[in-house]
Amino acid sequence: MKKRILLTLLFTAITLFALDRSAAYIYTPKANSKNIVLYTTDWCPYCNSLRIHLNNNKIPFTEHDVEKSISGVAGFWVLRGRGVPVTVIGPKVVYGYDIDSINQNLIYLGYSLSSIE
Repeated sequence: MKKRILLTLLFTAITLFALDRSAAYIYTPKANSKNIVLYTTDWCPYCNSLRIHLNNNKIPFTEHDVEKSISGVAGFWVLRGRGVPVTVIGPKVVYGYDIDSINQNLIYLGYSLSSIE
């Protein structure tokens, strides 16, 4: 009986480790990435301001709700988010609504901003 419990615990630990590593591989920004990914919630006013800012500047982005989607939860966890928004701009991660840092990283990726807040 003890052997079965130990094997079950070992299998569970290996499975959790594999899930952790695969999530880290999927959601960690790559050095050559040009993607913009937002980790947000529906109710966050800063998330809404960020969406408006990107849309006004015609900047394409992918958005994951950290309360409603598995990809949102996984990405937020991998990036060690503590609050929303978390913005991935190419290889850089910006925590919170730091619009100066967001704009600087967007310009670095080659986006022109007609509407700078």
